[in-house]
Amino acid sequence: SIKAIQTIGVDMRRISQKLIFAALAILTIPVMANTFQEDLKQVDAALKNNPSGALRQSLESCLKARNHAVVLDKMGQEERARRALQYCFDSLQISSVDVVKVSAPTQEELQAKSYQEYDKALTLAPDVANGLAIYRECAACHEPEGWGHTTGSVPQIAGQHRKVVIKQLADFRAGNRDSVLMAPYATVESIGGTQALADVAEYISTLEMSVENGKGPGTDLELGESLYRKRCMNCHGENGEGSNDDLTPRIQAQHYKYMLRQFQWMRDGKRRNVSEKMTALSLALDDREISAVLDYSSRLQPAEELRAPEGWKNPDFD
Repeated sequence: SIKAIQTIGVDMRRISQKLIFAALAILTIPVMANTFQEDLKQVDAALKNNPSGALRQSLESCLKARNHAVVLDKMGQEERARRALQYCFDSLQISSVDVVKVSAPTQEELQAKSYQEYDKALTLAPDVANGLAIYRECAACHEPEGWGHTTGSVPQIAGQHRKVVIKQLADFRAGNRDSVLMAPYATVESIGGTQALADVAEYISTLEMSVENGKGPGTDLELGESLYRKRCMNCHGENGEGSNDDLTPRIQAQHYKYMLRQFQWMRDGKRRNVSEKMTALSLALDDREISAVLDYSSRLQPAEELRAPEGWKNPDFD
């Protein structure tokens, strides 16, 4: 009947109104936006893994914007910091939609993942020619000779033990060692699979070392030598030569400021892949002792056959 149809029409209008009000209610529920630190983690993950396959120039530009955003956030200018960080979301095509948060892997899991690739790399015969091809990308920061920078921003890696280099690269890839600068260049997408670790580590180990490295102030060398002989020599060797088999890095002619920064990171818990013994040492020494022992260590010289002659340039980059 007409009355029944009219009744149905009224009911439908009521239902529609209820749906509209419900929709409006949902829209008015405040959405919890990510904090700056959560956005920063997304950017750092994208810089490390490069899921969109962004070009190197885009990664470098994002890194600059990311670091600028951190400075702004520390100054209390969160809005400007977020705008700076938005550049990375756009250029690297990072989704700004909240993702399901999963529990972070344990330290043991990270170490196991790193050692799995490390062990595999040791079974592979290195291809030095391919190692050079990979190293050409590394040279942008580490320099063609592998000498890094005396300012300590980049370490000297020339002549470093092959197994040590493989382990550090495996740690970067597994997330067992952090570095916003290094991580993007150590990925499978950037340099290749496990074979790449074996190859580039072999090439790096053949590079001749510079003895014109960055050194400390030289004002407390007697204390530095005493501490080195008591606390460091047993593992790093009498002359800082380290050990390939024991995965102890060569610290001869290493930049003083680089080692100083690493010690600070050990103290702060930022160098997860160091041994408990090294972490304990960094906490046991005071600032004067750390400066003294690292100053002394930076002056230890490699054997003559490992040193680059004066004026040497890497002939592979001619």
